[in-house]
Amino acid sequence: MSTILNRILNQIGDPEIVDKLLSLSKADLNSLLLELFKKQTDGITPADVLKTYQSNRFPIPSDADPAKFHALETQLLTAAQNMEIKTVLLSPSAPLGSCSAFGCVDQYNVVSALRGTETLSDPSNMLAIIIADKLKSRTESNIIPLHYAATARVVRAQAFSGKGFFAHFGLYCMVSSGKDSGSYACEKDLLEKHLIFYKELFQEQYNAKLSIVLRKRGGYTDGDGFFDRMTEVIQTTLPHTPLSFDYDDVDNKYYQGVNFKLYMERNGEKIEFGDGGFVDWINQMLGNKKERCLISGIGLDRFLLL
Repeated sequence: MSTILNRILNQIGDPEIVDKLLSLSKADLNSLLLELFKKQTDGITPADVLKTYQSNRFPIPSDADPAKFHALETQLLTAAQNMEIKTVLLSPSAPLGSCSAFGCVDQYNVVSALRGTETLSDPSNMLAIIIADKLKSRTESNIIPLHYAATARVVRAQAFSGKGFFAHFGLYCMVSSGKDSGSYACEKDLLEKHLIFYKELFQEQYNAKLSIVLRKRGGYTDGDGFFDRMTEVIQTTLPHTPLSFDYDDVDNKYYQGVNFKLYMERNGEKIEFGDGGFVDWINQMLGNKKERCLISGIGLDRFLLL
C-alpha cells in the first residue's frame, strides 16, 4: 500500500474503506463515484477550469502540426488498406483493465475512468480485444490470418520528459491473429506481413535507412529455435536492413519469444520509432493455446519531429 493511500485512509479514519467499496457491485460503485465527481464539479468555477488546464499536463495540446499529423494517419491507413489490412476507427475509451488484465501494464499508468472504462492507452490491446470478440462470436475466422490496423490518440499516466514525449500522443498499430499450424509457420506469416508493411512504407516511400534490433523473450518452450526461426524471417524479408541482437531481460513478460525494435537513422542519429512482438492476449481471452498474435506500432508524434 502506498504512502499516499495510507495517509488518505488515516485521514478518513477507516482503513477498511477500500475493501468495503470493492464489495459493492460494479454498478453501485460506479453510481457512487459519479455522485462524488458531480459534487466535486458543483464547486468548480470557469476560473478553476483555467487553473487546472494551466497546471495539468494531460489536456495540454501537442506541438505536432495537426494537418501533417492527420495526413500521416491517412497515409498509414491507406497503405494498410492497400495491403489488405483491415482498418478500424477506435473509440477514445477502452474497457477498464484492457491493458493491466493481461499482466503486463500497471493500472496506475493508465487513466482510469467511470462506467467500466479507461482512456485508451494502447490501440494494439483494443484491436486484439476486437479480434477476440469476432473470433468468439464466429463472425471472423483466423484460419487464414487476420490483420487489423488503427491510428489513435492515446493517453499515458506515467510522466515522460524530453523531445518527442507527451502525456498524449498518436500511435499507428497493427495486430495480426492466426492459428498455430506447426513449425512456427503461422508466426512466420504474421511477422512477414508486418515487416513488408514497414519496408514498403519507410524504405520505399521515405527512402529511410532502417535498422532492427531483435530481442529475445521467454514464452516459447524451444526459445532458441523460435528465436533462430524469426531471425531467419527478418533476414530473408529485409536482406539489406542491418540486424543486431539483444539478449538482455529475456524474462520480460510483455512479449512472447521475440520483440523487435525499429530504428531510423537521420543526420547521423539513430532514433527508435517503433517496435513489435508476439503476445498471448487473444490466447488469454479465448482460452485457446493455439492462438497466435503479433502486434507492432510506431509513434506518430515522434516520427513527425524527426
